[in-house]
Amino acid sequence: MSMTIAVIKEQKEGEGRVAATPHNVEEMVKAGNTVLVETNAGAGSGFDDAEYEKAGAKIVSHEDGWKADLVIKVKEPDAEEYKYFRKGQVVWGFQHLASSKPTVEAMMKAGTTAIGAETIVKDGKLELLSAMSHIAGRRSVIMGAYYLEAQHGGEGILLPGTAEVPAGNVVIFGGGNAAIAAADLALGMNCSVVIIEKNPERIKELEKQYAGKNLRVVESNEENLAKEIKDADLFISTILIPGARPPKLVKEYMVKSMKKGSVIADVAIDQGGTVETIDHPTTIDDPVFTKYGVIHYAVPNQPGAVPRTATMALAAGNLDYLLEIADKGIDEAIKSDESLKSGVNVYEGKVTNKGLADSLDLPYTELDL
Repeated sequence: MSMTIAVIKEQKEGEGRVAATPHNVEEMVKAGNTVLVETNAGAGSGFDDAEYEKAGAKIVSHEDGWKADLVIKVKEPDAEEYKYFRKGQVVWGFQHLASSKPTVEAMMKAGTTAIGAETIVKDGKLELLSAMSHIAGRRSVIMGAYYLEAQHGGEGILLPGTAEVPAGNVVIFGGGNAAIAAADLALGMNCSVVIIEKNPERIKELEKQYAGKNLRVVESNEENLAKEIKDADLFISTILIPGARPPKLVKEYMVKSMKKGSVIADVAIDQGGTVETIDHPTTIDDPVFTKYGVIHYAVPNQPGAVPRTATMALAAGNLDYLLEIADKGIDEAIKSDESLKSGVNVYEGKVTNKGLADSLDLPYTELDL
């Protein structure tokens, strides 16, 4: 079996990533597929049209790309792309659909199938999201250090400190991949680090992993969160519920209690965020706003700011799944691969991810049905 596969240029402001490298395209063409690449789709990541053509792709317009059987993107489709949805089409990407009910409703109306790479679970881990989470975690520390400078409205501190002045305090909410990436970088900058984690087994793992380091792990509850956030120069929220919108656990009164000029970075903003004072996502081009004297960084596509690195990381994980879908067709691929099955958020217009359906108050259909 073979498919027409299209690599679509991202529309989100400041997003330079692309869903496939020329190497990916070459592998998909070798497998017998027709591959279309939208003009300048890879420009932001340093791949020009000539490289894709050399790999065997046909360079096409945005509209022609959307005519493909399998459309591969990095982020969720924009509103202007809903008109291209159709029955029998598969859309692949980091969809984060819980924060976009109109996108889901448009897919339902059209009978489209959507696979969210961020919900694919393999061996108990969010396999494809992991690399992007690591990038977002590291960038949260870097951007926090940047906005803590007085010229950017911050406290006026150097986050790593100096020989005479202690480094800043970094508080991380959650203990997953993004949290570990943030903690490792913050420790490398000599910061004092606190991780707030709910799962008792995970707390033990983290305590063992960071034994002897300038890092404390505390149990996640409202009292501890309220206590630790007061002392944070940089607070990073990494709470993620695959496919679902997370609750607003960081309350407004907690933000009010923070130091003036401190920074909040919400890595979970892709799914709607966990901070009560963040009511809208920001962009790479306009990344922050200030409320109660606290700088809020709420960019939902942080890895898009480092598109070359991010594209190389995500493309390495995508390829096998894309080849499997093209070779077997979506139905057989889902039946034979439990990991791929876990990524199906919408199947032929029906919402098949329970967390997504509950978050958006939409009907849920078991995929097996």
